[in-house]
Amino acid sequence: MHKTLIHSSYGLIGENLDLKKDVSLEIDNEGKIANVTFDDPEKNLQPLKLNHSTLMIPGLINSHVHIGDSFAKEIGFNRELSEIVAPPFGLKHKLLRQTSEEVIIAGIKNAILEMLSNGITCFVDFREGGVDGVNLLRKALDKMSINCLIYGRFMDESEIEYIFELADGVGLSSYKQITMNNKKYVDKCKHDLKKMIACHCAEKSHDPNLLYNMFRENLVDVIIHGTKLMRKDLLKIQQDQKSLVLCPRSNGYFGVGFPPITEILQLGIPISLGTDNVMVNNLDLFEEMRYLYRILRVLGNYDKSIKLTSRELLKMITINAARNFRIENNFGSISEGKGADFFLIDLDGPNYYTNNLNRDNVFDIIVQRTKSENIARTYIKGEVVFERK
Repeated sequence: MHKTLIHSSYGLIGENLDLKKDVSLEIDNEGKIANVTFDDPEKNLQPLKLNHSTLMIPGLINSHVHIGDSFAKEIGFNRELSEIVAPPFGLKHKLLRQTSEEVIIAGIKNAILEMLSNGITCFVDFREGGVDGVNLLRKALDKMSINCLIYGRFMDESEIEYIFELADGVGLSSYKQITMNNKKYVDKCKHDLKKMIACHCAEKSHDPNLLYNMFRENLVDVIIHGTKLMRKDLLKIQQDQKSLVLCPRSNGYFGVGFPPITEILQLGIPISLGTDNVMVNNLDLFEEMRYLYRILRVLGNYDKSIKLTSRELLKMITINAARNFRIENNFGSISEGKGADFFLIDLDGPNYYTNNLNRDNVFDIIVQRTKSENIARTYIKGEVVFERK
């Protein structure tokens, strides 16, 4: 028996984020979309400015977060990357060891509220602190309405199997964590338990030997950052069908450079986006899309054939993100059978006003102009989990 019906003036529907009008979702008792109905819009969309029109967008997926450092915002301002976040002696890690569980959990809960207010309904957290760190995040998530994949990090060899069993995947701070002594054990746990491994890679420097080992041993499924990757590395990623998560604002914050977005797009490598450490970035994926677009405009200036559409940018934080972490059966789009996770934006906002809104430029308007205050409500499993007052 279906429990609710939700309507929106417009919506981005299906795996291609197609713009539809008069969208209605029928939600079943498990919080999944049982039925989607809609009409095709006219070319000129200007009438949508009347009568508080809304646009339904699939819940955003933040592909890379360190949510545990939310209590320590801006301690990294004007500091070097390694000074702040390099384990185990970076300032962030010292603070995590010294700060009470209550304070860390309070920071996590507030970060979750910030994500919901920005239309983020799922995040992938790269959890420091080994088994204790995973358990702390699970405790913080109790009674919080958001989807989360926890990618744990083992502190030593004794924790490897526990992390694989307890977490949704493994998130390495560097491929240096894979050694001659633990490589076979990690490989066995990965395949026995069918868990993915993601790894921070080439964020600040390019280490050919480390990259060679990572590609040769083929344990890593998702590469995070890749700021210093060269074309030969990207060709290997393409050949091996690996995924890539970019965090361009974090790279800019720490001054380590820009991701090689022109070459990535040329090779068709699947990209999703993350906001990285909460201590250095707000949890706004619209800002992340805009920053990446501007990077491409600069770096891709020599190649006029490289374009990045606003629809492709939106796919990076919905469709692509779900596929990169193999959760596309339940997340990433507004489609029958998937979870009813989405948000509504109020199109009456003055920042959206234009004299010629149509099907061709509506994606540009949404990506380039949306602010947190435009998000009216966020839904998870068909239930309102955030509402703008």
